[in-house]
Amino acid sequence: MIYVALGTMFLDFPRLILKMDEIASATAEETIIQIGMGKTVPKTCKHFDFKPHEEVLDIQRRARVIVCHAGIGSVLDALNVRRPFIVVPRLKKLGEHMNDHQLDLARAVARRGWGRMVLNIDDLVAACADPLPAPKAYTPAKARLISTVRDIVERVAAGQPLH
Repeated sequence: MIYVALGTMFLDFPRLILKMDEIASATAEETIIQIGMGKTVPKTCKHFDFKPHEEVLDIQRRARVIVCHAGIGSVLDALNVRRPFIVVPRLKKLGEHMNDHQLDLARAVARRGWGRMVLNIDDLVAACADPLPAPKAYTPAKARLISTVRDIVERVAAGQPLH
């Protein structure tokens, strides 16, 4: 199963929805798209606008691959459920976003080897067929932050210097 997340953006993302509909039709692989507030509705894929976060995570855990826009929430969810994922950043020039900040996050995902970035929508077919493996070494930043704070508190409580 392929799960596709478009986030909460009010702007439509027909480029991704229509390509995923095409892929689902050609492969007959179950594909579920979270379309959010967009107006484009897939013809082949199952879809919904929004669901409770835990339901979405359950769907993602069952997915063979996750395809998502390059929104921080979608990327973090894909990393946390440890599924292979592909990021397709929304582009300003195509009216999919107000600016191109999603390119920065998509490039960071690709640079770290966490997932694959797709800019040319025609490359999505091959990316879905052969995604990179899910990252094994990802640890949420908050875990490192909590560990660091805990260490500082323990050192202060023990009367140890902080440097």
